[in-house]
Amino acid sequence: MNRSLVFLSVVVLLCVPSSVHAQAAEQLLKAEVIDVGVTGVRENEGVNVSSEFQELTMRVIEGVRKGEMLSFTNDSPVILSEGDVAYVRALTPPGGDELYAVLEPDRVPVLFVLAVVFVAFSILLGGMAGLRSILSLAVSFAVIMVVLLPLLLSGAPPVPASALLAAVVLACSMIITHGTARETWIALSGSLAALVLAVVVSETAVRVAKLSGFGTDEAVYLNFATNGTLDITGLLLGSILIGIVGVLNDISVSQVHTVSELKKANPSLSRRELLSRAMKVGQEHLGAVINTLPLAYVGAALPLLMLFSTTTAPFLYVINREVFASEVVRILAGGIALSVSGALATVLAVFVITWRR
Repeated sequence: MNRSLVFLSVVVLLCVPSSVHAQAAEQLLKAEVIDVGVTGVRENEGVNVSSEFQELTMRVIEGVRKGEMLSFTNDSPVILSEGDVAYVRALTPPGGDELYAVLEPDRVPVLFVLAVVFVAFSILLGGMAGLRSILSLAVSFAVIMVVLLPLLLSGAPPVPASALLAAVVLACSMIITHGTARETWIALSGSLAALVLAVVVSETAVRVAKLSGFGTDEAVYLNFATNGTLDITGLLLGSILIGIVGVLNDISVSQVHTVSELKKANPSLSRRELLSRAMKVGQEHLGAVINTLPLAYVGAALPLLMLFSTTTAPFLYVINREVFASEVVRILAGGIALSVSGALATVLAVFVITWRR
């Protein structure tokens, strides 16, 4: 799924409760567990599911309420231990006592360490190329977060905005990572042509399949939080395009450099031989990438797949559900764009590299 939209969805989810409980005072507190009291398991009324609970004493560690002690029963799926830090929602209904609920543990330290390890390995094993890749990734996220999201929230047409910003991200990523060599421009040309094809294929598939974009809870919450002012179907198309950008970069650059290196290794190769050998490499690469793309989506949606595997509904009906159909469109549109990108980049590279004035 598109990572910028996932981030946006998380932000919206945090905003939704304040609109639902408009008459209640609500605060988000960051607190540390001081003591864990009684713990146990109890049955939830109305369903045959049991859940753990624990009596917590927590101390607020940030904000105007810093140092304040909170004592309450935690029956959320997040089970905490002494010393853990978590975000707690404090809700005060009109005329009632303040209520507390654990929302999320503080994962920022873990994410920070993981990010540092990722950067370290990228630079250690990739050298300057790894460093440039990290820089291009940062620029890409900056473009998405600082430019694309405000545009979409302001009501800009999602498909043109996403397509244009996807092209900008693609160009920035390639130029920063691979420089301004001839091979970079060839790969960028093939990728941009494939991106245009992806726009056409994705939009046609979404319209013909009558996908509304409301296949996930995040889209419903986003529509609610923005009072229905956004084009949710267009956002689905935009997320498909942004998700395709990364893999387009991969296969296009690889194919162009394959042609270049083959020609350097054997300058006597004719244009036809060079194209044939490069396409054989591209076919193997494409086969690997086409397997990678669907499996990445399946891995992200594994709990959902397991949930639907327990139903007695016909398989075709399950696949027909929008939550699945939209992902199928995403995978297939990406696969078509990948195939075209690799082929176009290879053909362009062969003709440009073998060109004689």
